[in-house]
Amino acid sequence: MKSGLEDVIAAETVLSDVDGQAGRLIVRGISLDELAGRRFEDVAGLLFDGFFAELPDAAGMAAALGAARVRVFPHVGALDGGLLALTPTEAVRALLARLPDGNDLEAALALLAAPGVFTPAVVRRQRGEAAVPPDPRLPHAADMLRMLRGVPAPASAVAALDTYLV
Repeated sequence: MKSGLEDVIAAETVLSDVDGQAGRLIVRGISLDELAGRRFEDVAGLLFDGFFAELPDAAGMAAALGAARVRVFPHVGALDGGLLALTPTEAVRALLARLPDGNDLEAALALLAAPGVFTPAVVRRQRGEAAVPPDPRLPHAADMLRMLRGVPAPASAVAALDTYLV
């Protein structure tokens, strides 16, 4: 007799394979353990590969994600008293809802970049501090931490956030 969801396929994907019994997650043929040491931008490029014809190389992906952070930052201006009274998660969701829909690379990059811009902005504004605009030249994790703290973060903190985001 079976209980639970053994042998039930909830979804199929070309992106990953989960081997729950062995405790392994494989993303695009690479184990999560191997991916954990990579930058967020590199893994995002790996995930986007095959979905967008105009996908840039690794350096181009970092630049495109940086530009996307800059494009979504103006939406932070919508943070009013009502949104700031929400939990950070709810406020970020409300800001995400402002982004235009689309299934092109620009829309995907905006959705990928937005939580990294909106979360620091919400946290800072809830503390009574001004939101810090993104720096498109920085890696995503480094820029998130800089926007949150107002100053550059140590390399160890950037590496830790990269691992968490991956």
